[in-house]
Amino acid sequence: MDSWRELQKNSYISWVKKYEKEKEKRIEAEEKYNKLVEAIKNIAIEKYYTKLLETNDERMDIIGQNGNDGLHYQYELFEDDDDDTKH
Repeated sequence: MDSWRELQKNSYISWVKKYEKEKEKRIEAEEKYNKLVEAIKNIAIEKYYTKLLETNDERMDIIGQNGNDGLHYQYELFEDDDDDTKH
């Protein structure tokens, strides 16, 4: 009878050790996955903002080529007030 209990005990201990090893593997895999996801997010964010800045630069280059520096907007209100034909 003691040998049967010893066999059960060893079997249980073996199962627990195997379970713990598998658990460690799952935890390591999850950590690697999370690091990979974080790296992908960072790359996507960097590419998004790089593209956004490039698009804004291209837009400003076109506006600058047309001679529109935006300064005339602050004067339009005052110029319209002096125009007597609109009253």
